[in-house]
Amino acid sequence: MLKRFAALAGVCLLAPIGAAPLALADPPADPNVAPVANAAPAPGGPAGPVPSAAPGVLKTPDGWVLNVSGKDESMEPVSSLTNSPWSREYLVDGTFTGSVTGGGSTKLAGGTLEAGYQIGCGIIQDDIESIATGGITPGVGIPIVNGSLLPVTLGLSASYQMKIDLKPGVVNIVPVGKKSFKGTAPRISITGFRIKIDGCAGQSFIRSYATLTSSTDNTDDVVTYLGVTKAV
Repeated sequence: MLKRFAALAGVCLLAPIGAAPLALADPPADPNVAPVANAAPAPGGPAGPVPSAAPGVLKTPDGWVLNVSGKDESMEPVSSLTNSPWSREYLVDGTFTGSVTGGGSTKLAGGTLEAGYQIGCGIIQDDIESIATGGITPGVGIPIVNGSLLPVTLGLSASYQMKIDLKPGVVNIVPVGKKSFKGTAPRISITGFRIKIDGCAGQSFIRSYATLTSSTDNTDDVVTYLGVTKAV
């Protein structure tokens, strides 16, 4: 009698559980409702802003005044595309302008404006040489046990060395833009340009430059702007 009651109770307990609705299930998606897209990040400025240096100024013997300068400069260190420990890369931005003013005694014939970057490294890695050595060292036991020598022993030895040749650093000049002009106010703007140097085993240095050349029929006058140096 007791066993029949227990079986009946088990059936009564299982029935309501099996018939219970799935209250936690997600309702079907409404096809008329579009998913909300992720909000676009707010635009920001350059990630590695640097101050600009003083402009380059030249007063020519003919009476013209040349001026070249930089502004809105940024030099952000970034990982190299090859992930090499010997490479240094920067993402650079900047605007470089030139002007020719004054009342010179000669007729202007235009000129050029060139802008770019000088990137250098204090120590350059030249060659890497791997040196591996190995050997066998025999040995014989001196004490005598039961009238015989101890077993002969052999020792294995191995070593590995890496030789890196270093040499004094170098500076690479990387022109980015060059503009020939006929007027008196040229400009070059640079955005998102990657500058790199390979084989660098030490600290790296980078700075911008802009060179303005003003020409007449018989002369060329040249002045250069050098930006602030950034070291990483």
